[in-house]
Amino acid sequence: MLNIKSFNADGPDTASVVQTIVDSIKQDEAKLVVFFTSTKYDFGMVSKLMKENFPGSDVIGCTTSGEIGPQGFTEGSISAMSMAADNFETSTYLMKNIKNKAIFAKNDLVNAGQKIGISSYDSKNGFIITLIDGLQASEEKVMNILGNCFSNLDIVGGSAGDDLKFNGTFVSANGEVCQDAAVITFVRTSKKFFLYKENIYVPTDIEFKVTKADINNRLILELDGKPAAEEYARVLGISIDQLPDYFTSNPLGRIFMNSVWITSSKSVGDNGSINAYSAITQNSIVKLLKPIDAVAEAKKTVQVINEKLPDCKGIILFNCILRYLQFKKENICTEISSEFLKFGSVCGFNTYGEQFNKLHVNQTLALIAFGE
Repeated sequence: MLNIKSFNADGPDTASVVQTIVDSIKQDEAKLVVFFTSTKYDFGMVSKLMKENFPGSDVIGCTTSGEIGPQGFTEGSISAMSMAADNFETSTYLMKNIKNKAIFAKNDLVNAGQKIGISSYDSKNGFIITLIDGLQASEEKVMNILGNCFSNLDIVGGSAGDDLKFNGTFVSANGEVCQDAAVITFVRTSKKFFLYKENIYVPTDIEFKVTKADINNRLILELDGKPAAEEYARVLGISIDQLPDYFTSNPLGRIFMNSVWITSSKSVGDNGSINAYSAITQNSIVKLLKPIDAVAEAKKTVQVINEKLPDCKGIILFNCILRYLQFKKENICTEISSEFLKFGSVCGFNTYGEQFNKLHVNQTLALIAFGE
């Protein structure tokens, strides 16, 4: 039997808010507890109290730029979920120093997976949840090492936010709080689960070849042999000064296996380069994207989940902050969230980036749904 409980709450006192949430999601033999919290609260205290209240569970969490829960999209709250089931095992590893020493975590990651019988050859009954410090620009390093160690395993997750302050994002594993770190949680279960990636942008007919890039610094230097910003602006029919206003509505996307993987642009560099939120390798082909109806896509996502997992009991959502800002601008937050609330137990947060299988992306919704 799979039992999932979720709740979110806000208030002026950290301890009181945590207790309200604990009282709402407490259940016998909870195996995994996830929490996502606004930086309004003392993150160290939240982490400590959550672990104290679920001593026998793996308890993982991070800071956010907005939360998702039974009340839909919220800000300044804490959202949490507990999962209890037979045939549901977890193993969590806190990967530290991801900016400079991610490669050295390989053996520890392999050992963490093996604790519950997961190896790179076992992909049928397991998956990985990632929560990564969103201000280290190191998600690709984490994903590369996970992809190398567990090439057949599904991965889903998000990069921690900090309410758009951009001065400190945190992750937590079983009460231990870190920056420059990633929480890696292995789950092995005979229960059904389904990973899905939703985009609200589709390719146009315009494509570029990334002829020069600095992958380590996430810089696109040239598109089709020309300064990147200059060429990007030219195809849009605008000036370079106007280009940042179009980054969100017309991002760049790589096309793999008929699927779009979005890279959001952050700013224009002094040398005409484009600073991106995820890395694009040199010689990649990217498409200029355009937006589509976000509410219609949410309805489509719900339909897909119902088809793939008709007994869905809950979902965890990793939603890009840029999508959320768009939803707010278009005043469609309630319409979007009402679709996902059809699944009952809902928990998630607005991220500084999303992880799906082996890639780190932007402006995407990555989710995992659970069923019997």
